[in-house]
Amino acid sequence: MNYKNPLLCVIGHAVPSSGRVIFASACSVLNKLCDIVPELLIGMAIDVVVNQDHSFISKLGISNPFFQLYFVGSLTALLWIFESIFEYFYLIAWRKIAHDIQHGLRLKTFSKVQTLDMAYFENTSSGALLSVIQEDINQLEQFLGQGANEIIQLTVNVIVMGLLFFSLSPMLALLTILPIPFVIGISYYFQRKLAFLYEVVRIAAARLTGHIAYRLQGIVTIKSYLTESYEVERLRTESNAYTQASAEAHAVTSLYIPIVRMAIMVGFISSLIMGGVYALQGTMPIHWYAALVFLTQRFLWPFTSITTITDMYERSLASAKRLVEILEAAHTIQSGANHLSSPAVRGAITFKNVSFSYSNGVPVFKNITFEIPAKKTVAFVGATGSGKSTIMKLLLRFYDATAGIILLDGQDIKTLQLDDLRHSVAFVSQDVYMVEGTIADNIAYGTFDASRESIIQAAQIAQAHDFIKDLPQGYDTHVSEYGKNLSGGQRQRLSIARALIRKSPIIIFDEATSALDNETEAAFKQSMQSLRKDHTLILIAHRLSTVRSVDTIFVVENGVIAEQGNHQDLLEENGQYARLWNA
Repeated sequence: MNYKNPLLCVIGHAVPSSGRVIFASACSVLNKLCDIVPELLIGMAIDVVVNQDHSFISKLGISNPFFQLYFVGSLTALLWIFESIFEYFYLIAWRKIAHDIQHGLRLKTFSKVQTLDMAYFENTSSGALLSVIQEDINQLEQFLGQGANEIIQLTVNVIVMGLLFFSLSPMLALLTILPIPFVIGISYYFQRKLAFLYEVVRIAAARLTGHIAYRLQGIVTIKSYLTESYEVERLRTESNAYTQASAEAHAVTSLYIPIVRMAIMVGFISSLIMGGVYALQGTMPIHWYAALVFLTQRFLWPFTSITTITDMYERSLASAKRLVEILEAAHTIQSGANHLSSPAVRGAITFKNVSFSYSNGVPVFKNITFEIPAKKTVAFVGATGSGKSTIMKLLLRFYDATAGIILLDGQDIKTLQLDDLRHSVAFVSQDVYMVEGTIADNIAYGTFDASRESIIQAAQIAQAHDFIKDLPQGYDTHVSEYGKNLSGGQRQRLSIARALIRKSPIIIFDEATSALDNETEAAFKQSMQSLRKDHTLILIAHRLSTVRSVDTIFVVENGVIAEQGNHQDLLEENGQYARLWNA
């Protein structure tokens, strides 16, 4: 999609059914026509009263003036009934279209966010993304649900009313439409001014949403450090910024209607006086003059809705720009074409002269080279920030190396299908993500067809079964938001069980035992022995007691592999590892 208008681009990502759009548009048109005609019937009623059996309706074969009035009244009632019916249908139809587009956009945007590279999230706050997926899409839904109908009805009003005025009196029509160019010019001016103001409002809204979401996550720290008042003041600052931005936009919007009202007044008074002159001179029948007085108000007043349309349009345009930035965001991590069967993966990993820098340009690695044989257990140790976890993120292709090559069983991982690569590697992060649902749901997350027996078996290996069976509903116990009803060690054990149930040939434990007590850690290490013969196990750890029994330890220091060997050999070298161990 490559539209110049972001709003068209966004709608292009969630195209509604053309048949439903045509039906909704037809209902809007018919509703407006039924709304206009009763004004003409007022003129006919006056014509009946004034001319009686010589009225226009008498030419239809209804000679009795009373019956003529009954006819006009019946026709008016019928039109009002149809107007109400068409209004009901267009309200339902446009709202349904808007809801479907909203639903489609939300799913598509969320799906796109999940496919974006990790580098994208370095420069984008979760609050900003949340604001786009919720508030911006809701803003678009409001415009599509109301704005489309407003535009159609305004267009019908201009065309039909214009034809009526020009057919009855071209001069009167010209006087009536005199203020319209001015109204359009004012609308264009306000549109340009509001475009910038609403962009400021959207940015302020995103900052406010992100601020609140982030503070709610840190409520434990806020309470323990008694910073509630401090955080309220910080929120006050963000909220004031949003309030001020909204107030400025609202002040500009509020100025529009009074200005347009004055312009409409000129057209109304001009047609009122000139039409009256024509009626007094006898060049215009009195009943048409009366009808035109009503029609002038009905013709000009809908132009005040331009401010509502412009307001909704500019808000939606600001929202659409942010949606387009996500929907059109490019992927730097491209999936390879080669299929990789997980059961066939041996798990041999090779890094050859790999270099990497994050987006800030600071190098993390430079020409690191190492090998991990298949079905071996290795560990990466080193100071915080040395790049241990980044090595694993490169293996999973959360990021791509800036130089060098990474091989899995001799194949360049860039040539492999991403899904196949990541299915072959189970990653246990130190930041445990808990999903809504039960204990069993959390263990089976990503392996949704797992049996209860395999869930229990994974929990037993992860040393989680004992605490689970003591819970009120066991494996069916509901996990609260962020797993707050579980301890850190319990969450970590569930995360380990989640990785084990995948049966991936490669398992990475990134500080996965940091929250375990010594007894549980010892039991887990013993359970891991059963995994070593069938898996390549990679441990990233600060606690060296966790890694002393692995086959090879890699010591990462200043972006290079400073040392490698088993626990005893590295102690005898008396190098960096020995210093870490002694510390």
